Amino acid sequence: MRLKRFLEEAYDYKLLEKNKVPLEPEEREKVMKAKAVWHSGPNGEETAAVWKTKDSKGNVKYCCNTHRAIQIKDTLAGAIKAFDFIRTTA
Repeated sequence: MRLKRFLEEAYDYKLLEKNKVPLEPEEREKVMKAKAVWHSGPNGEETAAVWKTKDSKGNVKYCCNTHRAIQIKDTLAGAIKAFDFIRTTA
């Protein structure tokens, strides 16, 4: 039961969003180059569809989501690959 509670807390969307940190410039460049982007900028400009979150222990997760689904990955490459699935749920 304790493990289940930990997992639920670890992937609580509000908690992930609260702990959001900016992508490093190199990470952002990889996301943009891979075209894992939304066209939601002020004038329809491309914005990164992958974002990063860090918990109090320093563990980093990469997330990609829409209003219907979220994919949480340990690596940036994993989150970029997950974008193909996430895009279909938009």
